[in-house]
Amino acid sequence: MNYIKGKSWPVLMIAIVFVVMCVLSTASFAEGNFAAPEVREAARIISVTGTADIMVIPDEAVFSLAVETTNLDISKAKSENDTKIKKIKDIAKDMNIDPKYIVTDYINVNPKYTYTNSGENVFKGYTVHRGLIITLKDLKRFDELLTRLLEAGADYIQNVQFKTTQLRKYKDEARALAIKAAREKAEALAKELGQTVGKASNIQEIQENTYSYYGPWSSVGAGRATNVLSNSTSNAQIAGTQNSNYEDFSPGQIKVSAGVSVIFDLI
Repeated sequence: MNYIKGKSWPVLMIAIVFVVMCVLSTASFAEGNFAAPEVREAARIISVTGTADIMVIPDEAVFSLAVETTNLDISKAKSENDTKIKKIKDIAKDMNIDPKYIVTDYINVNPKYTYTNSGENVFKGYTVHRGLIITLKDLKRFDELLTRLLEAGADYIQNVQFKTTQLRKYKDEARALAIKAAREKAEALAKELGQTVGKASNIQEIQENTYSYYGPWSSVGAGRATNVLSNSTSNAQIAGTQNSNYEDFSPGQIKVSAGVSVIFDLI
């Protein structure tokens, strides 16, 4: 019997055959994978968005205002500011506004300087700037409160935000309409392709603005590439409510909105 490097021919041949078989098996497996991969059907879905707007008559107004005083003596600057703030709070009390709806928003105390033409920095005193937030529940007294605040020394009426105390109720209604709008949009798109819509596999809420503001800075909703449903109060009802509750002041309506993004199975 012949030997090569300490290995017998039969043992060596068996080892070579085993290695060749392993290589062929691996190649065959790899070739089979590339030639006939497992086919998985891609998920068939349709993704849409829907929004809904409900027009609501507001029942409260939130005033954001500020008082500013300046004096060379910091104590006097604060004292003068306190006097103005007290007048404003007295007005709110006189109009039967609950103290819990009169809140100090912030207070800033800063040195004030002016620059002369020669570039000199001149100290002018200390400025005390304090903000207040007042919530008015009786909107028929809106004009009265606004006028009296200015007369009392409110230096800035920064904005007035109109709200509804039933926001949760209207938000739920708008959300339900938004989902309905998304479903109708998906069905309309699928129909054009000769298909139908199945169950929803993913739902996300889209944040929408819900309040309106008093002033030229009021925001106007931009057009959206979505399906929108709206639900508003009749003009007759609005006019009747305004005439009976608001006298000369007409806050109009605020928009309570909701938006959703939904993914449906496509059948």
